[in-house]
Amino acid sequence: MIIDVSNIIGRHKFKPEITAESLLKQMDQDGIDKAVIYCHAESLDNESVYNAMKKYPDRFIGLYTVNPWSDGACDELEDALKNKGFKGLYMNPLRHGYMLCEHEVFYPLLEVCRKYKAVVWCFGAGEVFSSPIFFNAIANDFPDVTIIMGRMGLQYDNASAVEIAKKHSNIYLETSGGMDFNAHRAIKVAGVDKVLLGTGTPDCNYYELELMKVRNAAKDFPDGIEKVLYKNAVRIFNLEGV
Repeated sequence: MIIDVSNIIGRHKFKPEITAESLLKQMDQDGIDKAVIYCHAESLDNESVYNAMKKYPDRFIGLYTVNPWSDGACDELEDALKNKGFKGLYMNPLRHGYMLCEHEVFYPLLEVCRKYKAVVWCFGAGEVFSSPIFFNAIANDFPDVTIIMGRMGLQYDNASAVEIAKKHSNIYLETSGGMDFNAHRAIKVAGVDKVLLGTGTPDCNYYELELMKVRNAAKDFPDGIEKVLYKNAVRIFNLEGV
């Protein structure tokens, strides 16, 4: 079993459309059983995510994307979580123009996630909008909300990212876009139970390389490969029967 927690589908103004079928083809080629999917933050094409979830419910787990500056963002998110089968929220501060220290902008969305026990996937890439250090306050204020730190600081601030995840039981690390040594450090410092396979396919990276990286980093830890490849994702997304 392999579950990838970082995949983009849908339309974009300048990039080719990523269809459910094209992503499934790549998944099948590399043995990916399930994928957590979300849309490009700048396109807000939640419709494509929803349609993929409904057409292939055994393969796709959907995250909903809203612009927190928009009126009605909380109501829209609540409807997606309550009525449409979405399992969480995708946040990209860089694309939507807010810093993760501007709590008044996005905390109302986290309150919705708390209400529905939904997972939050938030871009945390080591720049001024989404620096990993900001996750410390968020984790303190929402200790009962599971938060995936996407990209886990990349090369620039991976050291801070893994320390934050080590400190907070509700912060998890997603591996896409990072170097091999970052995956090693994440598992060694934060723990093998806190790291999730993420590839960013097809916009950030591709399955084969990320699988090689993660397997190499997790192989020396008890049950390490299985935990990072799927067991941790099963636990935090409550995937019964997997």
